[in-house]
Amino acid sequence: MPANLNFVSAIFLVFFLNVIPVGAAGLVDNQNSTVTDSETGLVWQKGDSFHELKKGLNWYEAWEYISIKNLEKFAGHDNWRLPTRKELNDLWISSGKIKSKDEEILGLPNGFEGGGSYYIWTGDERGLDHAWYFGLGHKENYFNLKDLADLEQGVKMVR
Repeated sequence: MPANLNFVSAIFLVFFLNVIPVGAAGLVDNQNSTVTDSETGLVWQKGDSFHELKKGLNWYEAWEYISIKNLEKFAGHDNWRLPTRKELNDLWISSGKIKSKDEEILGLPNGFEGGGSYYIWTGDERGLDHAWYFGLGHKENYFNLKDLADLEQGVKMVR
């Protein structure tokens, strides 16, 4: 009998881990190029800066992009910002199916727009000259010089 119980427990665990994405956000489409994460209350830009600009940005350009979006009141708001590393790590899911502009699988929940940047700048700085960015493919946390965009880093705004 204990062997059968172990087998049933193993089957349930495999089913649970493969059918219910752990950490997946329940996203609500706001019908204005944004989604709201029902778990955190954060509002995210569905796409990223690459969809609009067709190029990567350095960290300073990322802030300029957000400043422009705030002046334009993107989606009716003027309090957009770069996400933190923690927010991007919490958003990431292992079962993501959305692809980047280079056809790489991203760990983004359904509801986000495909075809964007693989790497996303964060608002977290590392000293005076460096800032953190996040790899959406494998939950990667890196830092780079703020004035470089050598990996075509993009901006995904949050509020």
